[in-house]
Amino acid sequence: MWQAYWHYITFVNLEHRLQKDFAIITSNEPVSSRHLQQQELVAFLYSRSSHGILITLLISAIASMLAYIELTIQNREFWVIIWFILQCFISLARWHLLRRFQTLQNKAFFNYQKWHNRFYIGVAASGTMLGVGAALLLPYVTTAVQIILHSMLLCMSAGAIAYLSTSLRIYISYLVVMMMPVTLWLFVQQRTETYVLSFLFLFFMAAGWISVKRMNVLVNDALYYRFDNETLIEDLQRLLTSVSQTNKALEKISITDELTGISNYRAFRVRLEEVWQELRGSSLPLSVLRINPDYYREFNAFYGQEAADRNLREIAQLLNEQLNQPQQMAARLEGADFVLLLPEVDRDTARRIGEQLLERVNQRQIEHLKSRSADQLTLSIGLGSQTVRPGSNSRELLVRVDIALKLAQERGGNRLEIVEA
Repeated sequence: MWQAYWHYITFVNLEHRLQKDFAIITSNEPVSSRHLQQQELVAFLYSRSSHGILITLLISAIASMLAYIELTIQNREFWVIIWFILQCFISLARWHLLRRFQTLQNKAFFNYQKWHNRFYIGVAASGTMLGVGAALLLPYVTTAVQIILHSMLLCMSAGAIAYLSTSLRIYISYLVVMMMPVTLWLFVQQRTETYVLSFLFLFFMAAGWISVKRMNVLVNDALYYRFDNETLIEDLQRLLTSVSQTNKALEKISITDELTGISNYRAFRVRLEEVWQELRGSSLPLSVLRINPDYYREFNAFYGQEAADRNLREIAQLLNEQLNQPQQMAARLEGADFVLLLPEVDRDTARRIGEQLLERVNQRQIEHLKSRSADQLTLSIGLGSQTVRPGSNSRELLVRVDIALKLAQERGGNRLEIVEA
């Protein structure tokens, strides 16, 4: 007997390892609503399994004590001892299976069919022991004990509805293997009272089957709609996330200059108005630098579009390197026009930033033979700076910056000019 139990434990251990490997392989696969539904049903069976095992052992112990007293007189008490040991063996195996299920590594996805079949075997074995044991004991016990055994079987079959109703196959099998041996024995007796009892048992099995079938349909429908709705919600959430990410990507494209990778004119105007509202009525300054390479149309025509675009990207990179605060912005307005938005930066600091830009471009010594400012690429910069006053608007500042840039270009380029407010 113990050797058989050892083989059973070894088999369960092997199956458990296979289950872990299967769960790891399939953990990233999509799970259908039906799979989730079946997993829930199997999990319910195992969650109530400990109560069923304990109740079965309790009923078996009571029946064994009654039968032991009766059979001791006939020197057949060892029958009861063997039967009770076998029932304990089955209960121990079922308990071990329950512990294995509780320690599953991946409860989100497991092979519900295998775990359902294991549970089915354990319940069927336990029911068979109860039914066959009762049928074998009935001829050797008194009528009072027979009535007690019949009552116990009926109570066990009724109580199993609460624990096994989620699986119609398991409950019906349990009911048949437990009740049918006694029912057949009653038929064989060929007495009026035994016929009545046997028909009563058959009626009880039919009533249990109808009740559990109806309950099983209701439970399965409820779980189906629950998990089907959950799957639908998850699909909608994934769709909304995808749409949100797409919208963010489109928004980023709509405010980013494709050539240089910095902000475009639209992003600059939006950010300028936001900063203007934030600084309105405060004592903090706002400075704007507008930058334009000198004689860039001539550069483009003489050196080609590829060289011109490469220089625009280098200028954009230089502008980005001047930013040291999150609220500051470098943007390309159109063509070769760039701008630096410098909130909370005063005029003198902004001037130093502009002069650094002029110096760094000159240090690069980019050849520009068509420029009338120098024989290399240079910049013209217009600077405007002011404290945002109540009732003022950003257009006033932009107009002064434009005038400053034109003044720098008219005076030969390669310089920075300021138009005071």
